[in-house]
Amino acid sequence: MSAPEFDSEFGAKLDELLHWRRDVRHFRRDAVQPELIRDLLERAMRAPSVGYSQPWRWVIVESESKRNEVLREFEQCNAGALTGFSGEVASLYATLKLSGLKEAPVQIAVFIDDEAGTGKGLGQRTMPETRTW
Repeated sequence: MSAPEFDSEFGAKLDELLHWRRDVRHFRRDAVQPELIRDLLERAMRAPSVGYSQPWRWVIVESESKRNEVLREFEQCNAGALTGFSGEVASLYATLKLSGLKEAPVQIAVFIDDEAGTGKGLGQRTMPETRTW
């Protein structure tokens, strides 16, 4: 299969998409259709990975107790991160909304599987940190 050729219209649309990208700080609370989640995960799994290792593992966090555990862990880590700042920077950091864990109707956790058997190990033997950075 030959590499795809991209015309100027595609390039313009891609450029528009990259300019449009933004951090999300507001979430809708209505349910997300399972088909949409599956489609988004399939797209995410096509992302490049060193040596085509695809070391990611995706977990949809649905139970209320697990969602609360995730939130508590985030809050603990975020409080720890705040201690690394002082003065005006700390004040600014404390006002940032860094999580939508309470509001988002779906949580998807992404983990690395260091034992992933896919790929041929290209790049991983000489630079193993490429899988974790």
